[in-house]
Amino acid sequence: MIDSKFQDQVLVSCQSDTDWKDYFDLIIKSVNHTKKYEKIDKNYRIDVYLVDNSEIKDLNYKFLNNNYETDVLSFNFYEGWKDGSLEKSESLFPGEKSEEAIGEIYISIPKIKSQAKENSVSFAKELSTMAIHGALHLLGYNHEEILEEKIMFSKTEKILNKVISE
Repeated sequence: MIDSKFQDQVLVSCQSDTDWKDYFDLIIKSVNHTKKYEKIDKNYRIDVYLVDNSEIKDLNYKFLNNNYETDVLSFNFYEGWKDGSLEKSESLFPGEKSEEAIGEIYISIPKIKSQAKENSVSFAKELSTMAIHGALHLLGYNHEEILEEKIMFSKTEKILNKVISE
């Protein structure tokens, strides 16, 4: 069974046998703040899946050829924003696409919990950071080069501050 919540064009889902549905509202808030900050039309949908380490490792290997667990994976259906509109692309993920869907984000809850502990931050802050990070990837941001990393991490911090201040 799957538990889901759909609000403001953000769909969050997880297995029913977890207590992860308690995190749905924070993820929806974080993703929507990202969309608002980036001036994304509110009608574009983002799907977020909360998974375990095994599932994210399988996805990471299957689609990116990386044989390790990670915190967040984003599979975008577009290249990103250009001149105020989204550029269509071939998705790495063979999911069902709709014209309104920007893409999918997968977040490993156990990985986020361990990272929060390692970084001495609250779980909520780490989860919100990763939801924002994943959404920014869907919008074409990367951190492969130093300048890109500075831009992406700066945006993440600004959006996170808005999420936390509410």
